[in-house]
Amino acid sequence: MMKPTFKKIKKEKDDSLYGLLSANKSSNTYIRIMISEEDDSVVVQLTDNPRNFQAVSHERYKNYRILRRLEIGVPRISLKYVTPEKLTAVLGPMIDFNIPFDKAVIVDGIQKDGIYSIMTKMKYKLKIIQGARKILNLSPQKRYEILEKYLSGHKE
Repeated sequence: MMKPTFKKIKKEKDDSLYGLLSANKSSNTYIRIMISEEDDSVVVQLTDNPRNFQAVSHERYKNYRILRRLEIGVPRISLKYVTPEKLTAVLGPMIDFNIPFDKAVIVDGIQKDGIYSIMTKMKYKLKIIQGARKILNLSPQKRYEILEKYLSGHKE
């Protein structure tokens, strides 16, 4: 009976676009936009796990309606390879939403409940939807740049 021979396979670090993205294959960002006519507000929530959306208190958002992906105008409501932490670290606290900083309330609950939220007035609804489209339609090259900036900024 022969023993099977084992080969040592060296894992080479792949710094190419494919290599970096495949290393972060399990990283995702899910976006949810909720509107409330009664409260005159729009809420954008980002998380890395859609189950976290259920953990948020339903009492607080009972007047809100969740926009469907077709209302937003995107084929999917998730962004592969990038987590909300990396997005906020690289793009800043407003991410890519083109609204005045003083008109938004940012709740960074990523460490607590896994959700990053931006609340603003209803008059910025269109800008919020445009920003969500921009984030969800990022090219693989732009995602690579975000990952590269995040990794270079956090190597210490």
